[in-house]
Amino acid sequence: MIDNSKLAGRQGRKAIGSNPKDSLAAETMNKILVVDKEESTATQAQDRLSSIGFETLHARDGMLGFRMAKDKTPDLIITDAMTPVISGYELCKAIRHDEETQSIPIVVMTEKHRMEESFMFLGIKDFLDKPVNMNELERMVRNKLNFSQLMQLQRSKVLISGNPEILTECRQLLKYDRYWMGCYADNNDACLVDAVKYAPDVIAIDLLAPGMTADELIKRIKAVPELKNSVILTYYAAFRNKEYIAVQVQMMEIQYMKALAMEAGSKEHIGAFNPANFLNLINIYRREFNFII
Repeated sequence: MIDNSKLAGRQGRKAIGSNPKDSLAAETMNKILVVDKEESTATQAQDRLSSIGFETLHARDGMLGFRMAKDKTPDLIITDAMTPVISGYELCKAIRHDEETQSIPIVVMTEKHRMEESFMFLGIKDFLDKPVNMNELERMVRNKLNFSQLMQLQRSKVLISGNPEILTECRQLLKYDRYWMGCYADNNDACLVDAVKYAPDVIAIDLLAPGMTADELIKRIKAVPELKNSVILTYYAAFRNKEYIAVQVQMMEIQYMKALAMEAGSKEHIGAFNPANFLNLINIYRREFNFII
């Protein structure tokens, strides 16, 4: 039996603030990491943000900041441009190149706009002048978290089950996509768990992925009430460096699995996985289009 409590993710965390309006952003996006060697600035920022309902963390150098970003998964990072051990720029670069942290919003504190152009090359556009005005800090945090929350709510979710190579391609494909948030499973058993956890709008299943068979996976997904509106697509990994007879045998298996998957309730079979066409194919099923499917 699937534990539907898994559906309650980070959105279940409660805000600390007493005023519901003040804590609106904190209800779902309440953990902020401050990276700054200056105790006075960090303490003032933590006191101000805690007073309006946000949980705050503090790292005194860039290396510790990166470790905490990976371990604590904050919803926002505020860092000084000049941090010990590794600089604020190197910290931001490491965060942007790590799959676990690359989507975390970042605000950089600089002195008189120093180094801002360098940070912009990393896609960072939000800066605070030092010494930091706490009213400006609060305004920036509210704007960043509300915008990030809105984007998360607006983006459709796609769950992809497949081999590591295809998942890597999909991560790159969806990395900066404004319409889709990707979730990934390297086998069909994990795909079922993640489907319940994330309630995706679209689920793309490799017909030959390890774990339970694709048709069994589809049947189990269809049995979960929360997933009744999820669109299920199937595909297969393109053949590479295989002999003709081996390809023919595998194509027969794919055709057989395709028939079983369609019978189990898949919406469409999209053929061999092609990253160039994948976004166009799933865009048909974006929730904004309000198709009856």
